[in-house]
Amino acid sequence: MRNHGLARLEELAAKPELDGITFYTGMRVVAPRKGEYNFADIDRVLKTAAAHGKKVNLGILPGRWVPEWIYEEGVQKFEWTHDTNLVDPGRSRVASPYPWDPQLLKILSAMLREIGNRYASDPALVSVQVIGPAMTNGLEANFNMTPEEAAQMGYAPEKLIDAWKQMFRATAEAFPNQRLSWCIHDMYPGKRDAVPGRAIRDWAYAQYGSRFHLLACYLTHENWFARGNQAVDIWGEKTPPIPAGLQLINIYSYQKHSPEVFRDALRRGLDNGADYLEIFAEDALHLAYSSVLAEIRKELAKKNAARQ
Repeated sequence: MRNHGLARLEELAAKPELDGITFYTGMRVVAPRKGEYNFADIDRVLKTAAAHGKKVNLGILPGRWVPEWIYEEGVQKFEWTHDTNLVDPGRSRVASPYPWDPQLLKILSAMLREIGNRYASDPALVSVQVIGPAMTNGLEANFNMTPEEAAQMGYAPEKLIDAWKQMFRATAEAFPNQRLSWCIHDMYPGKRDAVPGRAIRDWAYAQYGSRFHLLACYLTHENWFARGNQAVDIWGEKTPPIPAGLQLINIYSYQKHSPEVFRDALRRGLDNGADYLEIFAEDALHLAYSSVLAEIRKELAKKNAARQ
């Protein structure tokens, strides 16, 4: 769920087909000005989830969602034309911090400490997204730039890998009681490359063991989502022992597809090893999908029980 889903938060939390809520919000919402924090939305999500016995996964996204004040603090900015048909479709001129900028990582770490001081002991908060070194949304561990743009920025895989490690450490320290969810990807300048994702994945599992939980935000009903596809393999090839979840791509939603296609997508996730599934709030609230969600939830619970 993103900020605009808050209007129907109570309805969402009350749904018996759902075990929890992932709440993604932008850094500019939570830290609009230097030294100032707005916790109202997070407070509301955690309170509502607790009232309904639901779990919460929290993601505070930088990338394009950073406040302008971080640039005044010396963080280096990169501008490019963003063209997508996914979460926020369209073509626009956008800006984001350099992912490995030391000042960015320092500011993000300080923000996480502040948020952790407030929420790390909240029993409803069971998971936190490791965020930071991602250009477009601050979440997915890709570097979806052209080779020319990457060269202009001085990109090197080692820079990106090290930046993600720093953010893992900062998140783990700020939230010692929570699972660490991290979104893997294989899109890098000019090509698909599984090496950075595998390197970070294996390092994180060695460091954090069962606290580490792998997420991929590209679940679909389409035939490409199967083992043998590199993107799927780097997500699922070590599941188990590494627990892993999947987020349904929102363009494969109630706006376009029948409940049968929705079911097929979620089943693909289960068949490939997912132990939890994220869907967009709009889909969760779509009446025609309710029976599918109830069915898949039972299958998932049975599968997870068999693993234990």
